[in-house]
Amino acid sequence: TGKPDQKDLSENLAATQGLAHMIMECNKLFEVPHEMVAQSRNSYIDAEVHSPTLDELGKQVDEEGGNYQMYLESLMQNLQKEVKEKFKGWVTCSSMENTELAYKKVGDGNPLRLWKASVEVEAPPPVVLNRVLRERHLWDEDFLQWKMVESLDKQTEVYQYVLNSMAPHPVRDFVVLRTWRTDLPKGMCMLVAISVEHEEAPLMGAVRAIVMDSQYLIEPCGSGKARLTHICRIDLKGHSPEWYNKGFGHLCAAEVARIRNSFQPLIAEGPETKI
Repeated sequence: TGKPDQKDLSENLAATQGLAHMIMECNKLFEVPHEMVAQSRNSYIDAEVHSPTLDELGKQVDEEGGNYQMYLESLMQNLQKEVKEKFKGWVTCSSMENTELAYKKVGDGNPLRLWKASVEVEAPPPVVLNRVLRERHLWDEDFLQWKMVESLDKQTEVYQYVLNSMAPHPVRDFVVLRTWRTDLPKGMCMLVAISVEHEEAPLMGAVRAIVMDSQYLIEPCGSGKARLTHICRIDLKGHSPEWYNKGFGHLCAAEVARIRNSFQPLIAEGPETKI
């Protein structure tokens, strides 16, 4: 007759009810049992990356009397050196949304790779820098709240922010020391950030993620445009190195694409012109 028999209908109904139940219980579906977490807690804590204090950052500088300013300056000098050498030694990956993606292994004992995502933006470098620095709510729908913990000088601050995550992953909290420059050669702008511990930044989310490296390089590329490059290495907590190697780079590419798209008008009326 061409009609499904009762067995087919029953199996289809059971599958539909099972899927509906999974949707209703999606927040609990992929939770790890507490007993399993307790068993792995010691080994996970042993491998955990800890954020330094401002004083501890200064001690990582080779020179005598080093401070966090000197440490940040060394990060920016290394990035400018990478630019001069045209980012040698990076492995290119396929990417979506007209972005460029590459990675590099660091070799410091931590398995997480350093990722680099680049895109062209329809705005000059200082405007793009301000969008990244002060207007995250315009390009990151997971951005929940932020707090200025301490302003150290006109271009350096300790900044805390909270990002939402898709269930069942926890809300993540970040505390970073960041500094930026707008007076670099050839009209470049730069922003570097690294996680730090600060007594006035208690946990605002459920888990504190660690920014091991975050650098934004913004170069002018003609006609009022800029080339945005984000280099980052972040321990989001709760992901395997395999997931990080396969998935995190694409999140970086999606981020720079969202920054680019935040400058594009929603409705384009009339003929396209160059001003």
